[in-house]
Amino acid sequence: MSQPNETFSINDHLSKLKSIKYFVPARTIDEANSILQKVNEIIDNYVKALAPWQKDSGTIQHASDSLWDLARIAAVKAGKPNNWDAAWDYAWKEASYSARDNYGWYGGSYVSGESARDAARDAAKYAARYIAYESAKDKLQPTNPFSFVIDLYSMGLRPTYFRKVNEQEKFIVDFSLKDGNKFLTGCHVHGDKEILFTHKWTEYCTNLVSLKGDASPRTVA
Repeated sequence: MSQPNETFSINDHLSKLKSIKYFVPARTIDEANSILQKVNEIIDNYVKALAPWQKDSGTIQHASDSLWDLARIAAVKAGKPNNWDAAWDYAWKEASYSARDNYGWYGGSYVSGESARDAARDAAKYAARYIAYESAKDKLQPTNPFSFVIDLYSMGLRPTYFRKVNEQEKFIVDFSLKDGNKFLTGCHVHGDKEILFTHKWTEYCTNLVSLKGDASPRTVA
């Protein structure tokens, strides 16, 4: 068993996080659509892994948030070190650098500090959850739900949250898209077979712009 004062090692505990190149590459719409089957399968696995933690009347997002607390408590009780703070710091730094360097996500040549911070915060949050669960995996279910979100980051995508899409809870992933010299943020809803809408990076799926003239209207809350 690990001791409470065990030294945190990036190489031992964060090898999966170290392989991530955040928010790259920018893809054409056709290239993005070609990987949606894989993306949907990863999200399917994420939903299934969260199922044991979901309350009868609770949302899937609430299960994810509650599991973060349960994982930390289980790790502390098991005498494991607080590795999730180091995971947060590492992912925050790497994602911040990438957010500033990869302008395609923002549709322009200027990345505000607020936009970079928001992107880094989400990446750091999931990195911390992934490591907290790994630290207490023997006390929890064998499958780490947050590993699937890390897989999405490893594909250069920006996973966000479960949201109400036309009143149904769905997981949303943002894609960096390129259309000639123009950059877009593609809004992918779990289960869609193609990317149907785009939005500005800072608008979090509001003011959606349809990529197809016949796309049904969509509300995201």
